[in-house]
Amino acid sequence: MNEFENYGISHSLKQALNQLNYSVPTEVQKKSIPAILEERNVVCESHTGSGKTIAFSLPLIERVIQGKSKKVLVVCPTRELALQVKDEIYKLNKFTGLRAFAVFGGHGINLERTELKRNYSFLIATPGRLLDHFRSRTIDPPSFDTVVLDEADRLLDMGFIDDLKKILTQVNPEKTHLFSATLRGNVERLIHQYIPDYKEIRIEQQIIGTNIIEKEITVNRENKFSKLLNIVNSNKGKFLVFVATKRGADFLSRKMNNARIRNAVIHGDKSNKYRIMSLNDFRQGKHNILIATDVASRGLQINNVDYVVNYDQARDYHTHVHRIGRTGRMGQKGTAINFSE
Repeated sequence: MNEFENYGISHSLKQALNQLNYSVPTEVQKKSIPAILEERNVVCESHTGSGKTIAFSLPLIERVIQGKSKKVLVVCPTRELALQVKDEIYKLNKFTGLRAFAVFGGHGINLERTELKRNYSFLIATPGRLLDHFRSRTIDPPSFDTVVLDEADRLLDMGFIDDLKKILTQVNPEKTHLFSATLRGNVERLIHQYIPDYKEIRIEQQIIGTNIIEKEITVNRENKFSKLLNIVNSNKGKFLVFVATKRGADFLSRKMNNARIRNAVIHGDKSNKYRIMSLNDFRQGKHNILIATDVASRGLQINNVDYVVNYDQARDYHTHVHRIGRTGRMGQKGTAINFSE
């Protein structure tokens, strides 16, 4: 039996879930879906890969279908995550007739303005571009009665606190849901200020999997690249290589190309089109090496990563855990290799 049917969802949603082969809810879905359907605000501590997008999107779609909600705004920290969330919501709405749209920086705004004239029920947005539309009045903030803050700790880490306050103040939603890897610190203060009444959900599960082998390699700076080449050439599989800076990512990519090793690279200065192409090439196996800054350490759904290589050390333990958590997912084995100069 499809356990999602226990929530009393509409037939159109059941059709989409069956087509996507979603039958057993994850822990975060089991706890979040009933609460949102019962018109509670939800504040959830849950790690990447736990199924949180379905946890909030499925009950919110059902609320729109039932006429209990008019329009939903989902705020994401990066354009990649915004597109990923939009695609997931699009798939769930295959049989509902509801439309989802995403707005984000890194490309022209005029096409978005044209698209926004059409009817839609879900808007997925990065903070800066959303405020651009607020200022140009192509989006009416009070038209949204529900707001979801996705990867809230990442939003705050990236310096969006003032933007989030402006968004929440202008929208003034009836319901606000927050999903985050942690509910401490600035996230806790944001919750107390803007979500006074909520159901708190904590998923007590490690960010990293249980099948990750960590290896520490001490290496001189001048020998780092040759050591990376040895690792790549002597092992089969997909490699996600983390570096500290955008410039360092481009430099390492060029060195890989000069060594005739195909790779993709992703960081914040790359165009939206280039970043999507790089991610797709890596996901589809056209390139087995993806060089990335920490823009790829959180939120993105990248499956079947065999090796994470921390070419440059993470700035803190929390970031390190999220980096190596890109491998060893869904019960698979993974290896994390940490370079230490």
